[in-house]
Order: sequence, then C-alpha cells, then structure tokens
Amino acid sequence: MERRVPSWLLPSGLGVLVVGLVAIALMRGQVSLDPETPEGTVQEYLLAVDGERWDDAIEIIHDDWRGGCEGSDIDSFAPGDFNAELGTHGGMSGRMTEESFVAVGEENEVAPTPTVPDDAKRVEVTIHHDSGGLGSGWSEPVTFELVEEEEFWWITGDPWPFFTWSCRG
Repeated sequence: MERRVPSWLLPSGLGVLVVGLVAIALMRGQVSLDPETPEGTVQEYLLAVDGERWDDAIEIIHDDWRGGCEGSDIDSFAPGDFNAELGTHGGMSGRMTEESFVAVGEENEVAPTPTVPDDAKRVEVTIHHDSGGLGSGWSEPVTFELVEEEEFWWITGDPWPFFTWSCRG
C-alpha cells in the first residue's frame, strides 16, 4: 500500500517557516557597533540625531566642518522618524563634495567648504524614512566621511541631515 504525503503538509510547513523567520527578524535588537570605529561613530551620531540630542550629535562633527553651527541648528533639519542600515542599496550618493559652497556676507562672497581628505574613511548607510502608513516611506543612501584624529573618528563633510551649509561663513 502506497503512502501519500497530505497535500496540505508542504504549504503548512512553508507557512510555519515564514512565520518563524519573520518572528526572528522582529526580535532582532539593535546592533551595537564599536564606538571606536568609523561605523560605530556614525551609529552614535545617528542615535543622537534620532534621540534629538543635538549637542551630542554636533560634538561628533569635526571642528573644521561645523561651520559655526551649534547643536540646535540640526533641529531645523531634523528628519522625523527614520531608521538606518549599514550599507547602501542602489541610488545616488548623498555626499557633499569639496566644490560645495554657500554665499555669505553683504557682498555675497563665496565661502568654500573645507576639502575632505583623500584618506577619509567612508561609511555608507541607507536611511529609511517612515511616512506613517503601512510600509510607506522612502529610503536614501548616504555616505558619511570620517577622519581619525587624536584617536577619535570625526565626521567631516556636511553630514546627514545636511545642515552645516546653513551656518557656514
């Protein structure tokens, strides 16, 4: 006598597997990166922005790149709800370049931004924004540029959310 596998067994098994994988994905907590690495520095910066700890966030940006900004200046450009993921998934880079500039002074002089060193470490992150709906929102790839000085990784450039151009001069 031939034994047949019930037709419902395979779809049920796959369903249980999918539910298990989703549960594991949802239970995964935030990964803590070593704060003495460029990736950990970016994580600390993003956690400070997310927690609206503007003074903590601005302290991670290299003095040459703050452009006269204070922590409260980030608040004007705060992104709202977001989460970040290490690595980018296609799209254009959100990196500012050394050709960036802003107009300052009464005579509309041009104040060039400092040049990012060639040996800067680049950390790519994908920022996911929540629009409030089920699964709605958008993502943007962002490249943070960091330099190591005095045994600390400093963020250079105009870091996301891009704001330092507004107080440079």
